[in-house]
Amino acid sequence: MKICYYHDTEGNFGDDLNAWMWPKLLPGIFNGTCKHGQEYYAENNEEPALFYGIGTILDERIPQKPRKYIAGVGTGYFAPPAIDDSYNVYFVRGPRTAQKIGLSPSLGIGDPAILLKELLKQPEKPLHRTSLIMHCDTAKTGYWKKIAEKLGINHIDPRTTDPLKVINELIASEYVITESLHGAIIADAFGIPWRPITTMPSINQFKWHDWCESLNIEYHPAPLVSIYDDPSNSLVKSMVNKGKAFLGERQLKVLLKEEKSYNSDQGVISSRISHMLEKLEQLSIDAKSPESV
Repeated sequence: MKICYYHDTEGNFGDDLNAWMWPKLLPGIFNGTCKHGQEYYAENNEEPALFYGIGTILDERIPQKPRKYIAGVGTGYFAPPAIDDSYNVYFVRGPRTAQKIGLSPSLGIGDPAILLKELLKQPEKPLHRTSLIMHCDTAKTGYWKKIAEKLGINHIDPRTTDPLKVINELIASEYVITESLHGAIIADAFGIPWRPITTMPSINQFKWHDWCESLNIEYHPAPLVSIYDDPSNSLVKSMVNKGKAFLGERQLKVLLKEEKSYNSDQGVISSRISHMLEKLEQLSIDAKSPESV
């Protein structure tokens, strides 16, 4: 069975976490990875079994033929798949995803990235007072990195093929301001105060609400100015972006003073982790059964 997940050409630590984490949690189950997407549909359709763990990829691009093992993924970008006998659904990211695929909301246990608590130890002494992690698309402009540097806070770039580099910086922070969903998920799992922000009107709110509802928390992101890159390098656009960067710096200063946080109850986190591990134990048994494929 292969781990199937979305591969960003520039890297995305949340997605790339799949290849690192799952073989450690489910040893002896996997024989590699494959890419999720319509362009890989025919290739993936020849696989005997596929595993879907972290990501917003529970959608119509999942191939029909293989046996599918679902443990944590969510819907949100494309039409959901038609769940049939080829699916073994152990849990999904949240109750909204469960309802969207026609299953009980009780299967919306949460995002499996919280299982990092079983694999990584949080530093006894934080290295960063405050860290800022943006969405991958926002990070491309480079403006928020410069703003963070001016304010003396740690900037974490989510675009990397080494997810541990990002995760270790996150869990070594005292406070996290995040536009990245998995920045929030990991900070929350480790009990680090975090605050959601958004700079994009097109942000996928469904996946945020889906995850938040799995932990009984609310999603109210602080809106910050949108700063878009300009491939033409026009003087006018450059001046506009400088003005936006100045505004973004002022907005971020306000958030730093407020230090508002959205953490879930750590008792709920522990309960979700236990529930997920039970589900994974059953998945391991099922995957090794002769009838699994």
